Amino acid sequence: MKRLKIEKLNINGEGLCFKDQKKWCVKNVLPFEEVEVEIKQEKDNFVNCELVKILSSFKSRIKEKCLYCNQCGGCDFMFVSAKDGLQIKKEVISDFFKEFFKKNIIANSSKNSLNYRNKVSFVVKNNKIGLQKRHSNEIVEIDNCLVAKKEINLVLKCAREYLNEVQNNEINHIVVRCLNGQVCITLVVKNTPKKLSILVSKLQHYFNENFGIYLNFNTDKKQILGNNWRHFYGLKYLKAQFNDIQFFVTPYSFMQINEDVMKDLYLRTQSEIEDGIVVEGYSGAGLLSCILAKKASKVFSIEINKTATSDANKTKLQNKIENLENINGDCNDILPKLIKKYPDATFVVDPPRSGLDKDIINTLLSVKPKKIIYISCNPYTLKQNFGLLKEHYEIEKFEIFDIFPQTFEIESLVVLKIK
Repeated sequence: MKRLKIEKLNINGEGLCFKDQKKWCVKNVLPFEEVEVEIKQEKDNFVNCELVKILSSFKSRIKEKCLYCNQCGGCDFMFVSAKDGLQIKKEVISDFFKEFFKKNIIANSSKNSLNYRNKVSFVVKNNKIGLQKRHSNEIVEIDNCLVAKKEINLVLKCAREYLNEVQNNEINHIVVRCLNGQVCITLVVKNTPKKLSILVSKLQHYFNENFGIYLNFNTDKKQILGNNWRHFYGLKYLKAQFNDIQFFVTPYSFMQINEDVMKDLYLRTQSEIEDGIVVEGYSGAGLLSCILAKKASKVFSIEINKTATSDANKTKLQNKIENLENINGDCNDILPKLIKKYPDATFVVDPPRSGLDKDIINTLLSVKPKKIIYISCNPYTLKQNFGLLKEHYEIEKFEIFDIFPQTFEIESLVVLKIK
């Protein structure tokens, strides 16, 4: 056993202590706490520890409201209030980017810190249903997920009752998405499950006909969803409104988990657009593209997923937006060409966790467009990317959005301007 005093948190939300010329790392702690830990792994000057006991708590620590958070590992920052948690995240981000940005980082909170998730994937195995424990194949059976919307927990209740009544080994996952009281349920299956009419009847009790069921046939254990879809019952898509834009969400559409924070993020992005050309990379189902088109003279949006591009075109047509062109293809190939063709455009990118491809970075360095708006779900790759751009660009504005309350995850919005 070792006694430590935590000095700060790293970008992953892990506590750090520098002692005996070594860096000690432990999860589930807060700055200034005194803790007792057990050494799990020691290599060179790095020591990975497991928390045994909190000897002295930081003032922001609270008791977790969820019965399962320490089992499933999904809500890894539930031991702090949402307000204090956001302030801690802001301090960590400020420290992480201090060599690039010394001004104040604006922190945007979530309207709801609980019941905000509009999508959850449940694991099904041996007629048990729950959440998959992090870094494990173990299922944590739950009755209620506090961060999920109430409609999702009602679907969980119906699914459990169905599985208890019908012995069924065909279902591997149940993916639930809800929006404006409408629900879309995807059963990820090996073959068509039996007696699904029982499940339909249970769902009708709570949702009337405001739900739909899809079957996704997939036996690949590396990913939850496959490419073989079949609409089974009810709604084919969820309908929603963003200001004056009507959009549609299918079970295979990308949409931010927290739509309240998504609205703030997208409107903040729109506010940076002037009357000119916008080139947007990784545009998904095209909602942000439509929002940007309300201010820009022309928007070019690139997305590699064909279904997402198809959804984006439906939204474009539904809203009669004529100054938007949705392009299906690889951003790594198409974005550099558009950057060269429209060097005076504003570039908006929302890349995956891996960040921007080197070809895109090299093109930006070559063409040097005046303004880049970078939306990031991974501060680590955001910093890596900016490290390559810093010679010609500076961070003009930096905001974070608490899109995943109860976790250490954040979304960043960074505005880069040419020096």
